[in-house]
Amino acid sequence: MLFYDESKDEKMNCNYKKHSNHKKVLKMANENNKIKLLVLWDILRKNTDENHAMNADEIRAELEKRGIAVIRRVIAHDIATLNEFGYEVLSYKKKYTYYYVVTRLLETAEVVLLADVIQASKLSSLQKKALVEKLSDTLCAHQAASISKHVISLEKSHKGSCSLIYNVDAIERAIGNNKKISFLYFDYDEKHKKVYRKDKKRYVANPAFMVWSKDNYYLLCFSNGHDEIVTYRLDKMDDVKVDETEREPHPEYEIFNTEEYRKQVFSMFGGEPQKVTLEFTKDMISEMFDRFGDDLHIHKGTDEKFSASVTVQISKTLFAWIVGTQGKVKILSPCKVKNGFAEFIAKIKEEY
Repeated sequence: MLFYDESKDEKMNCNYKKHSNHKKVLKMANENNKIKLLVLWDILRKNTDENHAMNADEIRAELEKRGIAVIRRVIAHDIATLNEFGYEVLSYKKKYTYYYVVTRLLETAEVVLLADVIQASKLSSLQKKALVEKLSDTLCAHQAASISKHVISLEKSHKGSCSLIYNVDAIERAIGNNKKISFLYFDYDEKHKKVYRKDKKRYVANPAFMVWSKDNYYLLCFSNGHDEIVTYRLDKMDDVKVDETEREPHPEYEIFNTEEYRKQVFSMFGGEPQKVTLEFTKDMISEMFDRFGDDLHIHKGTDEKFSASVTVQISKTLFAWIVGTQGKVKILSPCKVKNGFAEFIAKIKEEY
């Protein structure tokens, strides 16, 4: 005859519960340790640099603020673990050992430069503020606090476009998925109100590239049935949508040279590309390189004059730049472009 021992069963259940609880405690401890390392790295990244280090007591106090209790002597071991896995934390010893982070995704000077570009852009004030804050977050708090003192925008005040960043996102997706886009395009009237072109009918285009030039962001694209590149300012585009239709095939998608195009274009005002020989004075050499690139071939002539042949888009903007040099830059050839420039000057004289 078999007898059921109830007390033995209770002991087994009790042991199982203890074992189960022990596993849960170990699991929680393991998870907390992982979280602790993440929080420890975040504290060091945001609060330290070569001029602002933290000792173990200071680090422990910051961890406790975030709900993580830790023994002081464990911190050195945790920092060694961070270093082992590539999260570099440096240290030095005085009365106590101090720890700090130097290597960052972006250097302070790089953040200042990028923040300046953002401030000069035509994004809305709220978007500028959010982006600069995200950039600043790559630095420690002490470095980030100085960013606002370093960044000065010399651009005149403007309202900015809330849609610009969404336009960039939509165009990127369209190019990546080989799709057309459609959008509304507008100008401003004298009261700075939007006036939509084509009676607010949507433009349809094959997006190719986006180009930043003179504080404006431009879309370079091919219109349906045309080979010529057309440019649109992104801050003047509204309601950009990715079309379901694929882009029309065009060889320029793969072979287009954005650097060559940058040299040809003045302020993104299109015109007929043509090879032009320009003569200029010595003090214009630096600007010529700025305009046409470091690979510009310059020939020395007589009377301290120099010349270079460049491929540019013939436009009013090109002519206006030459006028602005006050005779320091002249068109030598071809005759067609020289005559066009002369007509441009004559028309200005007529108006004045």
